[in-house]
Order: sequence, then structure tokens, then C-alpha cells
Amino acid sequence: MSSPILRLPLEILEKVVLDILDDPTSSPSAILPFLSSSKRLYTALGCTSNNHLYARMFRFCFDSSAPLRRLGDLNAPGLCIQLRAHYDALKCIRRGNIRADGVLESFRTCFSMLMEDDGKNRCQLNDAGLPDFVDRFVRERLYENCVDGWPAENQINSLAVWLLWLTSTEERLRAETPAQRAQMTRLILPYVLMPVRYAAYLAPHVHYTLPFPRDIPQQHHSFVTPHGHYPQYRKGFSRSMQLYHVDSMRFGVPLASIAAKLIYFSHREVFPVGIPPHLPLTRAHAFQLGLHMVGPTQEDVRELNEHKVAKFVPTSKWDWWSDVKDHDKLRSEALAKLAPSAQWDDDWNRLADCTSLFTPVSLKRMHYTPGLLSGLWQGRMLYPDDTLNGNLMQTPQMPPTFSEQSILLTAAPVFMRLREYHCMDVNPNQPAPSGGIQNAWFHASTRFQEVTHGLAITCQERTSSYEEYVVGGPDLHDESKCRGCEYRGSSEMIFREDDVRYLGVLDNVLAEEGMEAVEEDEDDVMDDNSSDPDADVSPGSGNEVVITRKCDGILDVVLVGETDHRHGLAWHHYKFYGRVREWDGLVALIRVPLPPTAALGIWIFTGYVVGGQNFVGNWRTTSHPGEPVTFEGAFAMSKRE
Repeated sequence: MSSPILRLPLEILEKVVLDILDDPTSSPSAILPFLSSSKRLYTALGCTSNNHLYARMFRFCFDSSAPLRRLGDLNAPGLCIQLRAHYDALKCIRRGNIRADGVLESFRTCFSMLMEDDGKNRCQLNDAGLPDFVDRFVRERLYENCVDGWPAENQINSLAVWLLWLTSTEERLRAETPAQRAQMTRLILPYVLMPVRYAAYLAPHVHYTLPFPRDIPQQHHSFVTPHGHYPQYRKGFSRSMQLYHVDSMRFGVPLASIAAKLIYFSHREVFPVGIPPHLPLTRAHAFQLGLHMVGPTQEDVRELNEHKVAKFVPTSKWDWWSDVKDHDKLRSEALAKLAPSAQWDDDWNRLADCTSLFTPVSLKRMHYTPGLLSGLWQGRMLYPDDTLNGNLMQTPQMPPTFSEQSILLTAAPVFMRLREYHCMDVNPNQPAPSGGIQNAWFHASTRFQEVTHGLAITCQERTSSYEEYVVGGPDLHDESKCRGCEYRGSSEMIFREDDVRYLGVLDNVLAEEGMEAVEEDEDDVMDDNSSDPDADVSPGSGNEVVITRKCDGILDVVLVGETDHRHGLAWHHYKFYGRVREWDGLVALIRVPLPPTAALGIWIFTGYVVGGQNFVGNWRTTSHPGEPVTFEGAFAMSKRE
């Protein structure tokens, strides 16, 4: 006689399964006894036959707003696939074996989960022990397969360093012993201080216009150094992976140098900067003493200590949506845009889109959110000794004494207040002509003039008009005047994955018929059967990515600013100008002393905004423009207001 439970409606049985899994951080094995009690139950409620149930389980246990924003509508089979990937990674981490075969794949999944975190994912990973797991990995395995004593820049190391940063907290850093803190700093220091060896950008900063055309007349300019080619054109740092309903998605490996800088500065900020007792108490006190030259007061040093230059990733509560006004009245797509994980959209989009220097980036995703850099920023920059650093760049072998002390590393504060201006796609607007990195991708003859709510940029007798962008202010985009909207007949921009596949097939056909094209490096090519066009094009698969976003009409983003007067009195007065590279959101800023002073020099700051709150990268001097490799140093900043 069959059990009465088998006569219950399927909806009731599904609810029983979810009730058994009452603790979302518990293992899914808790439901196995119930499923194994009957073959009919197992068939009705198993993963292969009931995708809908496991999609509900995914939404119950993990965050789903980020993939909804980034990949479009999610289907039950895709969520079921990702549920299994998440649980496999959690199982690997819980076992605690940092030398297991599946660590690399687990790190990929953990990184993806933290890029999608709205509260649930981090809770799951913390409960599995990821912070301690990755800390052990970095301390024990980072230097495996090292080259000339230097740690390798490979996928597993890059992911490990990033996971270490993403799981860092003030409490964990303060719980470290001095010896542990010193060890971690020593381990990650090469990624921080050796841009000649470790890539600082997804594509070299010397290029503004990307991707490269297929008929590029000459190969990249890269110089051979004792540490390898510089600048680095990354190869082999992307892979095809299944992600939700996307069967084969090309996704890049994050830059180890970016996360390493954040780890380094956060470790150095555990204890405050000492306040020299001989300094004036305040600026007013300095004036009373007759001290009118540029220099800090005790009050200025205290201000440095009050604000972190490497802000930790903020944690979110499990039900983050409960703090959103009228959340129950919003559609899922609208609510997803307000999720905490939205701060990582630019970072995720870079890795999803910028995997090949020859592949155009679709308009489906943004790599720099308008207004990110507007406001007051505070940071620190690292200065190695010129002579000692120069010797290091000529030494391929890592010195056994390599440390902060061996190159006399010092730090200096950086303050800047920036304003953001946009060149909008309205007739007859055109962006200012581009130039070299020595002038933040502007021509050397470019002149800037700020006007009411705008900026006029003049170059080669042509003036380009830019409008000031204010966060929360009026929308600068006018659909009725936007040339892009007029061309499309709508402000909606729709990306369909199959369109890109068809165009890729067409590109291959044209190339075979004799059109000249520069082949991409083998490691950067998609793992597909390009010789068989029908293998690429499968519009009937049902897994096509379709993403819609509104046109913003932005052709170019320019930044202009200066040091606030009170910060200038303490740390010198500077002006700043620069622009954002559209391809990947890389920001280049020129810092010019006011008044111009040869002793202070002109500096180039180039980097990315990470997690919507940290500006991280490298500075370099302009004092040796003819040299292919010049002195560089790390910097990190965070937004104060």
C-alpha cells in the first residue's frame, strides 16, 4: 500500500522540502532522507525533474539580484545549475584542504558569489570558513610555482588575493599578531610594488582607444625588461564557464595587483600615523607662530587617521530589501537595481566584457558609473627610493631581503576634490581629441575652461562642450536630441547574445575570403569550433542572454578638480584633470602643482574605482617621457563626501 504522503499535491511536497531546509546555511543533504524514502518522491522532487523546486531553494539560500541585473531573466534550469556549483564550492571550503584538486574551481565560484553578494552569499561563505581557508592558502601556497623567487601571477593566486581582500574586516586585521601582519605584508608586497612584473590594468594604459582594429598596421609596443615584457598585454587570463543559463560565458581573471594594494594599505592602517609633538596644534596656531609655509599641523595628521584610504567591503543583512521603501510594490528588476551588489556591477562588467583587445565591448553593460569620482577623495601613495627601485627593476631574481625597508618605502597623503563633466551625444557635439597617457589621454595643447554648469575643452582650434554631472541632479540625457536614440528610434538599448554570434560567424567568413585581420593570441580566443559556423549559432537553445538598458547619451567622461584649500596648506596645492577610458572604465588623472614647481613635478594617477568606493592604481612621473619604463608606485584612495 502506498504511503498517504504520496497522494499530497506536488506543491505541498515542495513546501515540505523547503521546510526541512529551514536553516538556509545548512547542508542540502538534510533533504536526502525524505527524498530517499520513496522512488516516486525522488522522481518528483529530484534535481533533474524538478528544476522549479531547486530554483526556489537557490533564491532561499543565495542572492539572485545581481545575475538578474547582469544576465537578464533567470530560468529555473540555470538557477539549478548554479545551486549545485555553489554547494560544491561550499563543500570544498568546509573540508579545509587547501591542496585539494577542486580549489581553483571553488575559488572561481566563491569570487562570483562575492561579486553577487547582497548578504546571503557572504553569510554562506563565512559559515563555510572561507576567510580562514583563503588566509591559509595565501600564507602557505602563494609562492608555489614562483618564477625567479617572485610569486606567479596565475589564476589561482589572483583569485586567492582577491578573496583575501573581499573577506577582510577590521576585526580580522586587528586579531592578527604583529608577526602574522608582517608575514602577510611581505607575501603580497611584490604585487604592490612591481608593476613592471605584474599587470596593473586589463589593457596597457598607453592606449585610449580600444579595442584594436582587426587590420591594425603594427603589433603592440612592448619592451623587453629583465622581468619580462612591459607593458603587459595579458594572455590566458580568461576562460569559458557555465554561469546560470549561459552555457559558455567568457570571463576574465581579476588583477592580483589591485586587491594586493588594498590589502597592503588596510594592513598599514591598522595603527594610526604618529603625530609629531613639535607640529603646531592647528592652522590658526601655526599662523600665530608665524608659520605660513606649506606643512601639516597636528590637526591635519589626526584628520588623516580618521579616514581609511582602503575601505573594507560593507556587509549587508540577509533581508536587505526590508530597508527599501515600498519594496513590496517594486518589480523584481527594479528592486534588483537597488541591491547592495550593484556597487560591484562595474567591476563584474569589466571582467565579463574586457577579455580580448580585439573584441568590441557591447553596449549592454557599464564599466564606469556616472558620478563615481565626483567629490572629495583621500588616499596615500607609496614612494620607493629611486636608486634602489631602479636597481630592483634591473634584477630578475627576487632579492632574499626584498621588503619595504630594502627600498626605503615611504608614504604620502593625497587629497583631491573632483567634478565630473560629460560630452553628450547631441548635434554637433564631439569629444575632445585623444592623446597620449603623458597628458591623461589629452593632446598636450588642450585647454580647459570651466563655465557655468559646464566645461569647454579647446584643442587644435576646436572646442568641445561638456555638461557638469551632479549625482542626484537633473538627467543630462535628452532622448529627443540624442543622436543615438534618434538612430535607434528609442532610448532602449537591447543586447542579444545570438546577434554577436552571428556577427562573429560573418567576421570569420569575411576573413576566410581574404580580408586582412590580425589574429588574437591563442589564449584569448574563445574555446569554440570556429571552423564550424553552425556550432556557434544555436538560436534555438533557449539560453540566449538578452539585456536591456536605457541609453545615457554619454560620449566621454572628463574629470577636473583641485586640492581643497585647507588640505593644500598642509600637503601642497594641486590641480587635477583627466578622463575615463570607455573600454574598461580605467581612469587617468594628471596632478599639477600650484604654482608650478619643478621640485614637486607632474604626476599621472591611473587606476580603477573598485567596489564603488576605492580608487586604486599606480602613479608615475612625467620627468622621463622618452623612457619606456619609468618609476611607478602604488596608490589607494577612498571617497569621503
